[in-house]
Amino acid sequence: MLNLANLAEEVQVACRRRIKLKKGDFADENSAMTESDIEETLKRLVGELKKSPEEVFDALKNQTVDLVFTAHPTQSVRKSLLQKHGRIRNCLIQLYAKDITPDDKQELDEALQREVSLTA
Repeated sequence: MLNLANLAEEVQVACRRRIKLKKGDFADENSAMTESDIEETLKRLVGELKKSPEEVFDALKNQTVDLVFTAHPTQSVRKSLLQKHGRIRNCLIQLYAKDITPDDKQELDEALQREVSLTA
């Protein structure tokens, strides 16, 4: 299930990035990937969660990073699963299209549901 969540998040971030690039909301294209996530997260922390900028700064400066080594540093994924993830990704991308019709949306929802239920 985590693979599906990661896949959905990847598509969502890419779609948001494309929208912001079209609007010119980024200083440059290279900053689009990091700017969108950081900016949205900071706005949410300060706006919705009512944290002060100082609280956010203090929390960030007190973070630590530890390396974790596993016995298997590479992940082996079956070709059939990679293909299935590709089909799911394509459905999600098409669902973000502005000109999608209700019939197309229903068809994509059903295709997505079939792919996900076969994955679980």
